[in-house]
Amino acid sequence: MKKFTCREMGGPCDMEFEGETMHEVAGKGGEHILSTTDEAHAAMREQMTSGTPEGQEKWFKWFQGLWDAK
Repeated sequence: MKKFTCREMGGPCDMEFEGETMHEVAGKGGEHILSTTDEAHAAMREQMTSGTPEGQEKWFKWFQGLWDAK
């Protein structure tokens, strides 16, 4: 079980997400970002909804490094 904050995952706040797999934690973080309506999360929401598959792959590779380091 690993725990990450929204901020550690590239977001603006300290909400925590935990899970057994990288994809589980990433999914919880993504749900959080998409459910927000505040300005602080706006850039991440925009990136998630209008990003390219290449951009998503780049983020997952970056997050994989963070996951492995924990």
